[in-house]
Amino acid sequence: MGLQSAVGDGLLRLSPVISQFRVMTRFRGARLVLPILFVTVFLDLVGFGIIIPFLAYYVESFGARAAVVGLLMSSYSLAQFLFAPVWGRVSDRVGRRPILLLGLTGSVAGFTLFGLAGTLGLLFVGRVLMGIFGATIPTAQAAVADVTAPQDRARGMGLIGAAIGLGFILGPALGGVLSNLSSVLRLPLFESNPYALPCLASAALAALNLIAAAFFLPESLPHDRRGSHSGEGFSRITILSRGLTDRRLRLLVLVYFLFMLGFTMMEATLTLFIERRIGAGDHAQLVRRVGYLFGFIGIIQVGLQGGLVGRLARLFGERKLLIAGCAVTALALAALPFAASWPGIYGCAFGLACGHGLSQPSVASLISRAAPPQTQGGALGISQSAASLARVLGPAMGGALFEQIAPGAPYVVAAGLSIAAVVCAAPGWRDA
Repeated sequence: MGLQSAVGDGLLRLSPVISQFRVMTRFRGARLVLPILFVTVFLDLVGFGIIIPFLAYYVESFGARAAVVGLLMSSYSLAQFLFAPVWGRVSDRVGRRPILLLGLTGSVAGFTLFGLAGTLGLLFVGRVLMGIFGATIPTAQAAVADVTAPQDRARGMGLIGAAIGLGFILGPALGGVLSNLSSVLRLPLFESNPYALPCLASAALAALNLIAAAFFLPESLPHDRRGSHSGEGFSRITILSRGLTDRRLRLLVLVYFLFMLGFTMMEATLTLFIERRIGAGDHAQLVRRVGYLFGFIGIIQVGLQGGLVGRLARLFGERKLLIAGCAVTALALAALPFAASWPGIYGCAFGLACGHGLSQPSVASLISRAAPPQTQGGALGISQSAASLARVLGPAMGGALFEQIAPGAPYVVAAGLSIAAVVCAAPGWRDA
């Protein structure tokens, strides 16, 4: 799961969620379950976000190159791609609460192993564990569906999305501060590994979250609704291949895939690019500033999607916003290889945040409109599967281009992918 995508998907409906929360809680069980789910998911994503600013530098400290950094990030996305539907189906049989508690338990183990890893192999094992046990967001969404009336379900999903987005904003900034604190504490463990402190802080946060959820999180799925559902047993790839029967839907999903493929190439290598251009210098200071950069990107997206995109869509239509967002992203990516200072990097980051913020809600809306009313949920699920596949491929491709060709190569290729997304979206301009 990427930072910008999580913020964009999560905070689009933050204001309506808050304003309508009392209406939604009239449904039986929602009053108790939803606030606890919000806190559980929020704390879980804060812990995950803490490691984002220094992840690439941590891998480099083992002597690994950019291609290995990309593979490490892809391993996490692949684990989530494979296990998210598994946990969802298991939760249909045993209940939501056991799966959420299991996920938090595995996260404690993954964060701890990642922070204390003495070899690159253990680093991969820890990251894969985080991917496997962090793939429980669909289970949390299923718990929302258990306790909300159909007319309030979108708002409930928005509440979980808001928790994801807010966690991703706070987490990276906190990770930068904790990495800087490692050099102040002067403890032997943190002197030899300055990234152990934020990783262990993530593990501690997951442990506290586990204890709180064990005491306060109720089960949302009644016993009489549990059991196997053979119709839901298809793999992500099967669902993806069977669902793309409409030409317009195929084009929109392709737009989403191309955009996310390029965007994740950028995400996987941006911190390495900053290190090359700005210079390592005081590494703790660098990590802290990278954390602030990611927080800045999240805040821009929150402001854009929370109050502006809806009005722009009413004025211009979603397809024009989608094309504009992809075009702005292409320009920012093309300019990134020439950024040689923090102001230049922040300028490109602003363009990337705006491009992502315009395009993602627009493509989701267009996909839902392209599908028949009775299959809108399935169509959006197909698009998310395509995005998940992009998150698996993008980091590995970006790391290889960074290492084998040039540090700016991933952004040139990603800009081309964004332009290709514009070309795919353009034929339906009149449908906006």
